[in-house]
Amino acid sequence: MAVFPPHAKPEGLSPEQTAAIQAELEAILKSPSFSGSKRCHEFLEFIIERAVAGDFEHLTERFLGVDLFGRPVDYETATDAVVRVRASDVRRRLSQHYLEQPSTSGVRIGLTSGSYIPEFHWTASEEPKRSEPGADSSSPMGVAQEPAVPAKAVHWARIRSLIRPVPVAVALLVLAGIFTAAWVRRPSAPHPALEQFWQPVFESKSPVTFCFGDTRTYYVTPELEKAFETDQQTISVKQGQVREVRGDAASYGNIRAFLSIMNLLSSRGVASQLRWPQEVQRAELEKTNVIYIGAFSNSWTMSLNQNLRFAFERVDTPGGFIWMIRDRYQPGRQWSLTHTYPQPIDRDYGLITRVLDPERKRVVISVGGLNMFGTQAAGEFLADGAALDSFARIAPKGWEKRNFQIVLEMGVSQNRAIDPKIVAINVW
Repeated sequence: MAVFPPHAKPEGLSPEQTAAIQAELEAILKSPSFSGSKRCHEFLEFIIERAVAGDFEHLTERFLGVDLFGRPVDYETATDAVVRVRASDVRRRLSQHYLEQPSTSGVRIGLTSGSYIPEFHWTASEEPKRSEPGADSSSPMGVAQEPAVPAKAVHWARIRSLIRPVPVAVALLVLAGIFTAAWVRRPSAPHPALEQFWQPVFESKSPVTFCFGDTRTYYVTPELEKAFETDQQTISVKQGQVREVRGDAASYGNIRAFLSIMNLLSSRGVASQLRWPQEVQRAELEKTNVIYIGAFSNSWTMSLNQNLRFAFERVDTPGGFIWMIRDRYQPGRQWSLTHTYPQPIDRDYGLITRVLDPERKRVVISVGGLNMFGTQAAGEFLADGAALDSFARIAPKGWEKRNFQIVLEMGVSQNRAIDPKIVAINVW
């Protein structure tokens, strides 16, 4: 693969290269990953147009804020993150697009984190000739060769050590190939419960929408931070002293859950799209098959389960928070933890919910845990035919056409969920 440098001059693009980029852009914008977001569509189209024209001066956060989002020229970029949020969303959608639809035009479009200048990656066999013969890789117009990375260079041990929340776009690029390869190598075996569980999705063939929760970071002023450090009994918080920023981070447990399910759906020809709470409305979700990933950080998951038999709750006690899955039909029955990762834990609990919506001919699914390990195990459970067979053996007859919830308990070892088992079910 070769990479066209983002600092190249416009005359460095040949007509063949420009045509290939335009063809790839059109394919991306028509794909399920981008067709549902007008803003991302406009953002990507704009930066590609500017890059091809060589107008890199306008590919900065401030200029994009002014040109695309109508901000005043002197707007405060430090507090208004509209460009950064949209760029992050575009990166995420690009990653999802290339997971589902490899490039057929000989060029792959990328957007490096922290930059708003797109990169054009050419396959060695498809690389168009440059417009200036004789240009070498050391010149500004050159094409730098990327060395191939052997598959053995990727180690699970290293991935397991990266358990802090990370940007989804980066994590998907690292993990998707590994999960896909593992899925392809997995020997096929008949698992009727898997087919029965996913039948509404497999038959519809319409794209499935995955919804992650939102990640919030709070920033406080030095004055307020000092008040907290001095352990004052009464602290008065003034307007502007606390600023909330929503990011696009997700834990590796959530990503593992997403990839396990996505790879299963992809193997059956079902496309997926990834959305965030701040960019999707309930009316939009009511028109599609949807899967909510995560629990306490995902308002959609919490809303779906709050009136069902098993529901997530967080209780504030004098000794601290207690996170639990409560059985609303049997008072006193619950599965709980008194602390969460990164504090040491040796077990976790997950909850799977599937609700059929016959009126709209769709299905709503949520997978979440008290910690990220519970979410991971719940997602992997739904992609595991043997696991679903174990549920089918204890479920009442006709479960495949009914709604149900599954409570899982699993151990936690070396930052992985292990040995999940069913501890409770409810079918209605």
